[in-house]
Amino acid sequence: MTNENAAVHWKRIFWRCGMFGQGDLRNKLVNYGRKLFLQGHDVGERGNLSAQMEDGTVVITTKGLRMGKLGREHFSVVSLKGDLISGDLPEWEFQHHLDIYNANPKHKAIFTITPKHISKLISEENLNNENVLPALSPIVAMRTTTLPKIPLFRSSGSRFLAEKAKSHHAVLIDNIGLVVMGEDLEDALCNVEELEETAALRMQAANDNFRYLSNEEIAEINAVFAH
Repeated sequence: MTNENAAVHWKRIFWRCGMFGQGDLRNKLVNYGRKLFLQGHDVGERGNLSAQMEDGTVVITTKGLRMGKLGREHFSVVSLKGDLISGDLPEWEFQHHLDIYNANPKHKAIFTITPKHISKLISEENLNNENVLPALSPIVAMRTTTLPKIPLFRSSGSRFLAEKAKSHHAVLIDNIGLVVMGEDLEDALCNVEELEETAALRMQAANDNFRYLSNEEIAEINAVFAH
């Protein structure tokens, strides 16, 4: 085998391995989309799911799709620079995902969803935009120390969302929804579930009946159980 033929041979092998890995990731994204749908986070044709491949490329949902009806073919592949590698051009929100991946390499999976319970809290007055959902339990503090809320116009372009992603695992964006990050798809889903459980508990009783964790308690929890 000549050097040229050998190069072509190995290139084909690497390409096939990459496609197999991508196919597995697409299957996982389909399954997690259905999980989010069954939890009640699917409203209309909104929301995006994405995850990174080992080579850094991002597999992300295309536009106008409901999470409960995703199939393997409903994903595009883009580079971290935003170049379309395969598939249709994703929703414009895909830039949010790329900003986050570039800002914090620890994040390998991202969900942009319309959360079932947290969405109902957005209209409340006197919300602290730096933390709209104070932690009620150590597990919430371990996973998502604070949940900041930012206006839509600051979610891209200014890199404000990316800055938040450096030290947060979830950000609430007005008129879009909840952006949740994780070290993998399961981690991101767990973050969604803990935040939603906290929101559900908060809506079941008056705020006076809650004892939120103090800043000192949260700091101590994170010092011991860094996420």
